[in-house]
Amino acid sequence: MAASPKALSTPMERAPDPGLEFTPIPKSRYTSPEFAALEWEHMWTKTWVCAGRVSDLERVGDYFTFELGSESILVVKQPDDSILARYNVCMHRGNRLREPGRGHAEKFSCLFHGWEYGIDGELVAALDPDCFPQGTPREKLSLRSVGCDVWAGFVFVNLDPEAEPLHEYLGVIPEHLDPYHFADWKVAFDCTIEIECNWKTSVDAFNEAYHLAATHTWTLAFSDDTRTVYDCYDKHTRMIFPEVQASLRHPGANTVTPEIKKMFLERIGLMDFEGTPEEARRAFGEAQKKIAPGMGANLDDLNESQLCDDFHYTVFPNMTFNTHSLFTWVFWHRPHPTDPNKMYFDFYSLMNAPGVDVPRPEKLFFSTANQDTLDGVCDGGDLLDEDLYNLPRIQAGMRSRAFLDLHLGEQEIRILHHHKTLEGYLERGIGSEADADSGAGRG
Repeated sequence: MAASPKALSTPMERAPDPGLEFTPIPKSRYTSPEFAALEWEHMWTKTWVCAGRVSDLERVGDYFTFELGSESILVVKQPDDSILARYNVCMHRGNRLREPGRGHAEKFSCLFHGWEYGIDGELVAALDPDCFPQGTPREKLSLRSVGCDVWAGFVFVNLDPEAEPLHEYLGVIPEHLDPYHFADWKVAFDCTIEIECNWKTSVDAFNEAYHLAATHTWTLAFSDDTRTVYDCYDKHTRMIFPEVQASLRHPGANTVTPEIKKMFLERIGLMDFEGTPEEARRAFGEAQKKIAPGMGANLDDLNESQLCDDFHYTVFPNMTFNTHSLFTWVFWHRPHPTDPNKMYFDFYSLMNAPGVDVPRPEKLFFSTANQDTLDGVCDGGDLLDEDLYNLPRIQAGMRSRAFLDLHLGEQEIRILHHHKTLEGYLERGIGSEADADSGAGRG
């Protein structure tokens, strides 16, 4: 008799204290082109970075591009159902083969001189090959490979040919997040926002609950910044941010506030709830379990806290999960290719609805420079607008001669951990270069 599959369970125990010193973080890490160049050379080209969703590659030949810094990458579905990634650049004269976005291809043809590549990246034909005295060797002129792997319905790429396997890189993340079964979730909203700030300024804003009291004051009636817990792992971090309970800063702390009733209980059909705060959380969780089967969702692997709270993870360097039982926000914070004072913020809203037809939305584009807002565009847009308002102003303030460095507190431990992890990549990369230079000198 076959063994039943092992039940999944997100670890709830606290991670050990990382023992970090609360030393100032120099502002140059956010404003300096020289530091951005070091990040690119020694971190971005060495880490696994999420490029998109497997569900966007349904048919053989479906592809999407992924733009990271100065690079563009083609991610393509193959005949054997595998997914390959190749640099989006013709090897003849460097033309980009496809514009950013999603599409379908039987082959990739360069619009400059007509060179053709298969969907596996192999050179198929070069126009007038006899005019090349040196020949057109396929091994040299096929599209260059990029490391590619999949976890939880997300496609990851790595520019380092010697990169560790994705699942080693992810460390604790699969154990923590596999109980949500993200591979079955649907994309319900998709946008990219160009923001006038450094990519780390954006990551930082979503790595702590310390800003809620001032930035999102209205949310304190139903979410609790004061009892948020923070965990630091090898590369990645977590905070468990309580919801369906009021902050201890709020006058309604330890009661079922009107906002909890309106924002949570009534939305899920509990119109006449009367009970304690603990009973409200339990009722909200049980109500979700009842409606989940109608969406094709299975919440059996989630505990009561996961049914109520935001399990917030940052996968180094730039992937943020705001994880809930029936919906999850996923952010990617990408660097601008030339300006450390700008970045690209990719936002997916995922719906846990395997049994529901959710049409794939087209990607929308916004810009803080144009004063674009998300309020009325997507659920929670008003909340994100409050962060989008702050981010360019934080970046502008960092460029002031009065501001020297980031002065972090214990509630910002994830920001400090993020910097320590980044420092490790830079130190290893710069150290390897120094060893290579030393070896060349001895030679």
